[in-house]
Amino acid sequence: MLKRTKMIFLFSLSLSFSFLSPILERISSCPAFKNVDPDSIVLDQLTVNEYPPGVGLSPHIDTHSAFEDIIFSLSLAGPCIMEFRRYEDGDWCPKVESPEDGSNCIKKAIYLPPRSLYKEGRYAWHHYIPHHKIDKVNDRIIRRASRRVSFTLRKVRAGLCKCEFPQYCDSQR
Repeated sequence: MLKRTKMIFLFSLSLSFSFLSPILERISSCPAFKNVDPDSIVLDQLTVNEYPPGVGLSPHIDTHSAFEDIIFSLSLAGPCIMEFRRYEDGDWCPKVESPEDGSNCIKKAIYLPPRSLYKEGRYAWHHYIPHHKIDKVNDRIIRRASRRVSFTLRKVRAGLCKCEFPQYCDSQR
């Protein structure tokens, strides 16, 4: 029996948490922001989740109406694989045929070792972490023997989303 993900904290970054300073500095130094003023990157919400060994994350696209485009996740403690799928029509299909078979799906898998920081595929990518205790990475077996903790940092949206992906957007449907 798999245990469920546990949300440890959900709080506003308007509070001062000194342990976040190095994380926010690292985010502002990401190549995606090389021409952006670090002071213009405003992240005002943090969610901390704990995942016991073997517990993943169900497939989803983050809600467009709740948050702005910039979302970062920091994966701590145990490693995992996060899979991303993008469908032309926006629908989730659990069985994925290969693109050679005419599927409308693009599939990518990313290995997240402990202490990885990544910017999520925000608007058009379903993403998830498969529920299992072993991942295979470049013919190596990676065991998810320890818990994984994730910090997700984002900016709360003030108005409606006007992104270019209406087929995925809860604000535009």
